Amino acid sequence: MFNPLKMAGDLKGMEKMLKPALEKFMKESGFVKQAELEKLKQRVGELEKKLADLG
Repeated sequence: MFNPLKMAGDLKGMEKMLKPALEKFMKESGFVKQAELEKLKQRVGELEKKLADLG
């Protein structure tokens, strides 16, 4: 018989196993999280502004 609660638990367990492997793969293959990319873009903008002010 189909038990949705057991299936939900199984999915949660699979997520716990796969998440670290996926994060490792993404780091090694060059993928970047959107939040990290936005922080880096903001930092580059700040540094460019400082350089413009100096020159």
